[in-house]
Amino acid sequence: MFVLALTLESAVLPPDLMAQLPPLANAGQQKNGERPMIEQSPSPIETIPELELMKSEENVTIAAGMFPSRPQRISDSPSNVYVITDDDIRHSGAIDIPTVLRRVPGIEVMQLTGADFNVSARGNNQPRANRMLVLVDGRSIYLDVQGEVLWKMLPVTLPEIKRIEVLKGPASAIYGFNAFDGVINIITKTGEELKGATLQFGGGEFGTISSAAIYGGKTGNLGYRLSYGHEQASSWSDSESLDFRVNKVNGDFTYDLPGDARLRVSGGFADSNRYDGPVVDIVGIQQKPGIGYANAVYERANFFFRTWWTRYTQPQTVEVNPLISRFITVTDRSGTRNTQDLAGCGKTRVE
Repeated sequence: MFVLALTLESAVLPPDLMAQLPPLANAGQQKNGERPMIEQSPSPIETIPELELMKSEENVTIAAGMFPSRPQRISDSPSNVYVITDDDIRHSGAIDIPTVLRRVPGIEVMQLTGADFNVSARGNNQPRANRMLVLVDGRSIYLDVQGEVLWKMLPVTLPEIKRIEVLKGPASAIYGFNAFDGVINIITKTGEELKGATLQFGGGEFGTISSAAIYGGKTGNLGYRLSYGHEQASSWSDSESLDFRVNKVNGDFTYDLPGDARLRVSGGFADSNRYDGPVVDIVGIQQKPGIGYANAVYERANFFFRTWWTRYTQPQTVEVNPLISRFITVTDRSGTRNTQDLAGCGKTRVE
């Protein structure tokens, strides 16, 4: 391979060499006794667009208590924060959020089945990892009853994501006990930032399909975003068997109020008729989870209010490892073997 590199630099000649230069065409316009001046053009290095981009700095909200009205620069953040932009996601070729997070230094991503991911930091990763708090637009999607995050059930598609902020290190003082390893905040785009329709489709081996249809815009003071996503993949051990299949529907509406105030309301659900995981110690779980949510945010200068509601169901079959199935039996409250049904579990929070 042959590479040709050409570098252009501007320079100012020493006075003795300046005296040897021939007179310029406009030398007659110079005053008597003065040496003609050579106009110095800007350095090519100073005009490179990429260097101008490097001068800009991302603003983050994750280290300031999740208040979007009070963002701060990364250099001013008291914590170690890493930001993944929408361009990073698009260029990565990833089909899910855990794969995107693999690029973050210090973040550990472990996949046990086609559907079961565990994400953590600081060497604390494990099956059903529960020390990393995950937020979508500041709303926790941590399932308190089971102590886990179903990463394939996140109620957001990749084209909707504006950026992902990753705080590595203990943040329990601000966010609670399950932020011991850090916080991941997924920030979505508003309808005004999308401006039109977006269609995405991808596929691969193991029957992998990932698709999304999004439409967003703004009419007057009302911004809106509507989306639908579908994902599925086959089992690693049996290509004829599905490991997971999930459908997602989301709506997000933003209304600009007088006095720089804004009201944002969002809601949606994710429903799966097949979800292989999680794998926990001596058992494996086959489930059909469903998650619905509603979120409302009102903000203005020096004031922020959020309330949200989440409801999830997890009918599941628990399979004990065959090597020890003679000694352990799992039953539900009615005595039925190898089944559990967490129906109607939900939570509401006001901040």
